[in-house]
Amino acid sequence: MKTYLHLIFVILLIAVFLVSMGTVFAEQTNFVACRGAAIPDNQIDGKIGAEWNDACIYKNVPIDPCGTAQLWFKQDGTNLYIAMQFQADSSKPWVAFEFGSSVCMSTSADGALFGDSNYCPNGYADVRFNNNPGVVVDKEQDGVGAININGSNFVTVELKKPLNSGDTAENAINWTLGHSYGFLMEWNSNGEGSSGGSTSHTGHAPTPRTISLEVNPVPEFPSTTLLFVALIGVASLILTAKWRKVIKS
Repeated sequence: MKTYLHLIFVILLIAVFLVSMGTVFAEQTNFVACRGAAIPDNQIDGKIGAEWNDACIYKNVPIDPCGTAQLWFKQDGTNLYIAMQFQADSSKPWVAFEFGSSVCMSTSADGALFGDSNYCPNGYADVRFNNNPGVVVDKEQDGVGAININGSNFVTVELKKPLNSGDTAENAINWTLGHSYGFLMEWNSNGEGSSGGSTSHTGHAPTPRTISLEVNPVPEFPSTTLLFVALIGVASLILTAKWRKVIKS
């Protein structure tokens, strides 16, 4: 009997470990954009759906200047896809991504801006960074983006961005699979294109991060929840069979 109890205990430990694999530690700074299915433009709508099921997911990631977020990353060999959700302190924050640099507002960097009333009144703008005024909206709007803020000030951002649009004049990225590139992200709710909150990015340098582009698709496994249920089922069958033997004897 003890042998079977030990087996069940081991199975439960394995199940708990597999479930915990979905959570990334808070100090996460290096992201992986795994190979996944393409997302149509009309599904970049500020709503997280099944289109993100094959993405690499990161939870409880610290974001600058404060707070934590959940992020999704993937690419289909042609486009990079990023989604982000976090709790803001107003209904009118902005969110900024910077690509290809570890220095905030580098003059050689490409960018994406969401919710800034000065630069993207329609919600999203493909931008680049320079010395004056700091942000310039590209004439050639490469990619698609969306921001959605619900009644509780919970923010959802989605982005579809070409890995290589050929737009060299406006600092557009030219990223290759199998390589890693610099990435910065930041948000603001206290003026400068946002309003109603108390969060300011001024004087706060964002954390340098990287995005690695995986060459091969990540193998698809059953969800950890289903695996957990299956393992519990196996343990129950073993225990039931053992008790039946005990009763018969």
